[in-house]
Amino acid sequence: MYNYDFKNNNEVTLTEQENLIVDIDNNTYNLSVLVTNKNILFFRNINVGNVLNTRGMYMPPEYELELKIPKDKIKINIEDNNTIINYLDSEIIIYNFNIRAFM
Repeated sequence: MYNYDFKNNNEVTLTEQENLIVDIDNNTYNLSVLVTNKNILFFRNINVGNVLNTRGMYMPPEYELELKIPKDKIKINIEDNNTIINYLDSEIIIYNFNIRAFM
């Protein structure tokens, strides 16, 4: 479940990719990436590593928004099937994901 208000933001998801390796300013994360008609959204599963998952229970994924980038304010390059986004003063690399098909 994504904790984000798609309806009130008038956003439609164009693609959803889970468990992508994302490098943000040389820090590496495992995130889910959603491309909508307006934004690129980066979500973190807050139940990964939850102690209840190791005690015979299953905690379904619950995603919190980590980063939201308006599509109209970015510069994108594709190198070796990796997406490189320059936004503000940050460089964001999404490995093994070519975002151009969804822009």
